[in-house]
Amino acid sequence: MLFSAQNLTAQEVAQTQVEVEETVVQRTQDDFTQIEVQELPAAVQQAVERDYAGATIAEAYVKEHEGAQKFKLKLTTADGEEQELYADAEGNWIDKDKK
Repeated sequence: MLFSAQNLTAQEVAQTQVEVEETVVQRTQDDFTQIEVQELPAAVQQAVERDYAGATIAEAYVKEHEGAQKFKLKLTTADGEEQELYADAEGNWIDKDKK
């Protein structure tokens, strides 16, 4: 009976470790933290619609830089091309080197 209880405890520990790993994993790239596309400011979403008509935002990231938020976007254009863009919170495009 004791063996059975120890086995159950090991299973519980293994399950807890998996849950913790899934919770802790947060994708970051170049000090950017991934966010939901819906969390992007309206100005950034409008800039994509205006300048990249038909494109879909596949991934969105944010970071604080010099006291302001900067956004990294991974787009799929209407013709299937993937692009990586950077914008400020007002929807202005930023040169990658100034991110």
